[in-house]
Amino acid sequence: MSTEHEPSAQERAAWDRVCAAATGMNHHRAKAALEEARRTAEDAADAGARAERDEWERITGALADHAGSYDPEADPFVQGRLTARSNRAQAAARGR
Repeated sequence: MSTEHEPSAQERAAWDRVCAAATGMNHHRAKAALEEARRTAEDAADAGARAERDEWERITGALADHAGSYDPEADPFVQGRLTARSNRAQAAARGR
């Protein structure tokens, strides 16, 4: 049986911080931020630091073949994550 991993509040907050910080960055700036996040995650045992590193890796990868800057409004992964959060909140409000 497979158990679905529900992200912690700490992980969600880390993703949101990274998306906000990355907004407007080009690939080179995002890559520099990724290197800093990797150093931080090496020294940290918490899920938030690892989540930040993972999100910087994802964003840097998305920008690798993109000449422009990062925009979470145009990021399908972020938009899907927001939709999933909204759907979970609506289900909880209905008492499921």
